[in-house]
Amino acid sequence: MNRTRVAACTVALCAATFTMSAGPAVAASPPPSWTNERILSCDGTTVTAYLTPAGFGSAFHVVGSTDVIKPKQVEVIFPNDPTEERVVTFDVPGFDRNGQATVHCSYEDPLGLVVFFDGVRT
Repeated sequence: MNRTRVAACTVALCAATFTMSAGPAVAASPPPSWTNERILSCDGTTVTAYLTPAGFGSAFHVVGSTDVIKPKQVEVIFPNDPTEERVVTFDVPGFDRNGQATVHCSYEDPLGLVVFFDGVRT
C-alpha cells in the first residue's frame, strides 16, 4: 500500500472513531459541575437550559434535548437602574436578528440582571 493510501485510511479511521465516540450531548442530566441552570422564555415558550461551567457567553444546553442555543446578540438591564436601559454586552457582526432560525429569549439571572438575547437554536 502506498503512503497516500495509508494516510487516507488513517484519517478516515480517526474520523469514524471520533464520530462514533462523540455521540449527541444531552443536557437531560447535566454533570454536577453544571450549576448554571437558566429558565428561558424563548418566543413565548419556557425552556430549561444549562450553561457550562464557563458561564456567560457559552451556549445554552436545552434540557431533555440535544439542542443548544447560541447567543449572537445580548442586551442586559442592570438591577436598580431606574431607566431600565438595555446595554449591549455581546454582538456578532452581521447576525440577522430576523433570520428563520433565530430565537428571541430572555431570563433573569441569579444576580438580578434581566438578559435579552437573540441566537440560533441547533
